[in-house]
Amino acid sequence: MTTDLSPIRPPAYDAGARFLHWSMAVLILLAFVLGLTIDAFPTVLKHAAIEAHKVMGLALILLLVARLAWRLAHRPPPLEPASPLMTAAAHLGHVGLYALMLVVPVIGVVYAIKRGQGLDLGFFGIPPFTAPAPRAETRPLREWHEWTAYALIALAGLHALVALWHHAVKKDGTLRRMLPR
Repeated sequence: MTTDLSPIRPPAYDAGARFLHWSMAVLILLAFVLGLTIDAFPTVLKHAAIEAHKVMGLALILLLVARLAWRLAHRPPPLEPASPLMTAAAHLGHVGLYALMLVVPVIGVVYAIKRGQGLDLGFFGIPPFTAPAPRAETRPLREWHEWTAYALIALAGLHALVALWHHAVKKDGTLRRMLPR
């Protein structure tokens, strides 16, 4: 009697979906860490760090648009059967992630515009659209940007923990769907 001890190989996401997923994950972490540490940068590097943070936010918006377009054009692989509660939780989690991946950088862009900031890309720049608004008016935007970023990281962390739970406890191959082949 032989038993198949090979790991479950569920249908995987295609290379495009995996690339967009992991690119965004890395960029979100980098932007978050940079945002947290920006005040620790020496004065001579602070402007560059802020501009890099803004560029990462704009890149995340573009990647999210690409990811949504990719998703509309490419069906995801079928899911393992799950309870209605687990299916609903997974759906809500993904909707929350997508919403926060859009909201966090959009609030950051609005904040930068209201602060009268342009975008310095080194080799060229985009001048400010408006004069700076008073800090009392822009401070709530900054706080919303920060709190939604914390929410995004918390939800992404929960997403990663659930993927690891599927891998280590359920051993159902869910994590392998998004890993490189």
